[in-house]
Amino acid sequence: MRIPLSKPHIPKQVFENINQVLNSGKLSGDGFFCHSTEDKLKKLLNVKHVLLTSSCTHALEIAMLLLDAKENDEVILPSFTFTSTANAVLVAGLKPVFCEIDPNTMNMDMNDVAKKITNRTKAVIPVHYAGISCDMEKLIKLCAPQNIKIVEDAAHGIGAKWKEKYLGTIGHMGTLSFHDTKNVICGEGGAFITNDDILADKAQIIREKGTNRAQFLRGQVDKYTWVAKGSSYILAEPLAAILSAEVDIMNELNEKRGKIHHYYIEQLKHLEEKNILKLPHFSKDCDSNYHLFHIILKNELSRNSLMGYLREKGIGATFHYIPLHSAPAGEKLGYKRNQLPITEEYSTRLLRLPLYPDLTEQECVSIVTEIQNWSQNQ
Repeated sequence: MRIPLSKPHIPKQVFENINQVLNSGKLSGDGFFCHSTEDKLKKLLNVKHVLLTSSCTHALEIAMLLLDAKENDEVILPSFTFTSTANAVLVAGLKPVFCEIDPNTMNMDMNDVAKKITNRTKAVIPVHYAGISCDMEKLIKLCAPQNIKIVEDAAHGIGAKWKEKYLGTIGHMGTLSFHDTKNVICGEGGAFITNDDILADKAQIIREKGTNRAQFLRGQVDKYTWVAKGSSYILAEPLAAILSAEVDIMNELNEKRGKIHHYYIEQLKHLEEKNILKLPHFSKDCDSNYHLFHIILKNELSRNSLMGYLREKGIGATFHYIPLHSAPAGEKLGYKRNQLPITEEYSTRLLRLPLYPDLTEQECVSIVTEIQNWSQNQ
């Protein structure tokens, strides 16, 4: 594609950090850059505990394992999300219960969440789509009376806020992604975050292959050994070195995304007024990080028409998630098509446009111009 959907921004500091790691001779995790980057994120996000992981998927798995699931325990999550959200639930032995989305935000519909809470509900996973917060006030009110854990999937959300609180830090646990396509990157990586000391200690054990190695390094035990279920979830030092440089410029990267987002809004709003497409909107309580920009077309035919047109012009526009409940793995769990009609409809109408910090003004003009050209025949 002449203009790809996404493109990683790599600051010069990355190369210096990588050389420092290579010269140190320590490439495994829990080195200088792992610890210093965790400290940076704690300060930046105003959260007590940050544990870097090899992916957001693994951070979600840690969170689900911390729920101490019993047979038939359930976790509510949107069907409109990446497979990792549901897979983490299954890996921990829990049952995923899919809910509808709010078409105005593409986030989980809290009214549907309320309908699906039972005495087996162990947790709810709000997925903050596109860096726009779920309605956390309603969710907290739903979960608190029954002591249901809130595990935020903030894979899209680093640096975004809800009522001045950073996404991922509001619930009992949160997870972040540093995949190549995200706002802050290291290729493959993630983070588990929490303000709960007990959950943090248990998470360290899970992340360290089920051992109490972290306690040993702090001098709390004289040797470390296998104490619980766990896996190998620690981020390698070279990736932490890349991430360190990225975290330093997070606000700058998000500001650049914001300018592109606002340009799209300004240039395409006349097409919304003509009912050709619908632009993203979010409440005053949300402070987005502008992770991605999407538009909603009238129907799937219209979406596919514009997507095909833009691709012919070398512009990497694309759809997003296929609803999990209607996927083959979802059907094996007993779900069927038409069970979540809003999710199914809007997933076929959504189109993502290119958005990344190094997208040039000329490229933005080209994208908007081509959308306007297409719209003249609608």
